[in-house]
Amino acid sequence: MNLSSILLTIISRMDGERTIYNGLHLIRGKKSGQTLQDVEYYNLKAFFGIWPKLAIELYDEAVDQLIKSDYLSIQENSIVHVTEIGKKLSSTLPTYHFNGWDYRGNEIVFFSRLSLTIQTISNFRVGSKLFIPTERDYEVQIFVKNILYKQPINNPSFSIEVMEELQYYIESSRMVDLHKVILLHRLGGYGITGWTWNQLSESLKLNVVTIRLYFIEGLHLLLDAIEISGKAQFLRKLTDNIKVSTYLTDSATKTKRYFEKGLTMSNIAEIRRLKMSTIEDHFAEMSINDSYFPLNQFVKNEDIRAVINMAHKLKTKRLRLLKNEFNHLSYFQIRLILGAMSGGEEDGN
Repeated sequence: MNLSSILLTIISRMDGERTIYNGLHLIRGKKSGQTLQDVEYYNLKAFFGIWPKLAIELYDEAVDQLIKSDYLSIQENSIVHVTEIGKKLSSTLPTYHFNGWDYRGNEIVFFSRLSLTIQTISNFRVGSKLFIPTERDYEVQIFVKNILYKQPINNPSFSIEVMEELQYYIESSRMVDLHKVILLHRLGGYGITGWTWNQLSESLKLNVVTIRLYFIEGLHLLLDAIEISGKAQFLRKLTDNIKVSTYLTDSATKTKRYFEKGLTMSNIAEIRRLKMSTIEDHFAEMSINDSYFPLNQFVKNEDIRAVINMAHKLKTKRLRLLKNEFNHLSYFQIRLILGAMSGGEEDGN
């Protein structure tokens, strides 16, 4: 796994329909209307927000590697295409196990909680109650303090139970050995600090970017395993609010509340003092994420079916191409249809 291979996977699904930087926005988890629609349109939820602070320099480097290897080509209109040899390579790439749509960078918060918890328990186990926390984030410190407040952390058996629970979830997840090595070496304890990225890179003979990607994927696998188990054990407490509770952005959620009260789009725009284009973005989000979105309040059923059929026929989700086929429909109406086609109702009922 490396950034170039992940990028090739993403672009191969958007082949010929988006610019090169749409992939960057997706990996960073940008909450724009375009990016949120791309996630659904091209089945890219796994990669959404897996690296919120990915440096553009690293991204450009990965792009350059793909172009120099003749896997990608960029047209004059900035649209990126996958070449024939790029398509062959993408078909051989492994299945990734990211769950970015659900965690959106919060897996790092979970790891910070886990790391400080392990450090605290291991220090208390040997009677060392004064130590410098490896996690400096105040919210993480308060969270862990509250979680451990009523736990028997002075009892050696408690630390054993936590370690056994962590081992159980690691083993029951789909982690490979490399995931486990990276995760466990990043953790510290009494008198031990977690390894740096550079230390891991030197030991594993892998570049730091690849190691970080394995680390993120491993955390997603661990979190999924904890959730699936359904057991009310200690580590589950550390996952509180890590998985997103709603897939709508906060602003779209507010717009939805007004819509459910019977207000029109223009009313909502006036009350919220937002541009109509922003309100349209919110409704496009709703069409994607709400299976009960009333699509036929905005578009006739026959138009819904016609657009869906044309999208399949042309093998495209580009608004401009579809708008050329349906001049009587607005771009907004087509966006709603594509959104419902991806995640909501396809028949408008």
